[in-house]
Amino acid sequence: MPIRSFRDDRGRTWWVWTVEPTHVELRLADPPEDDPPVIERRKRREVRIKIGEQWVNGWLAFETEGERRRLAEFPADWVGFSEEDLTKLLERASPVSTRLREPK
Repeated sequence: MPIRSFRDDRGRTWWVWTVEPTHVELRLADPPEDDPPVIERRKRREVRIKIGEQWVNGWLAFETEGERRRLAEFPADWVGFSEEDLTKLLERASPVSTRLREPK
């Protein structure tokens, strides 16, 4: 996993890396009520989470002190980008909440 650090226009140091989800729930909606029941054949228990369709192919994660962001669609060659170009990607990235969620 490539990882880079850079300084934005405000002088903050950011770390950026790719995230490639492996154990995610790709079904974005619950099955219809009239679907026949599915027999569970998996022997191994694993945690799967539902994520939005835009995130299933991975994203760029940006982090600096007290702030996190992520960008779903990003250039494959981002590792070679200048600090200016990484800052432009950062500006397109969505803020990520840092609070913990209550389990459902």
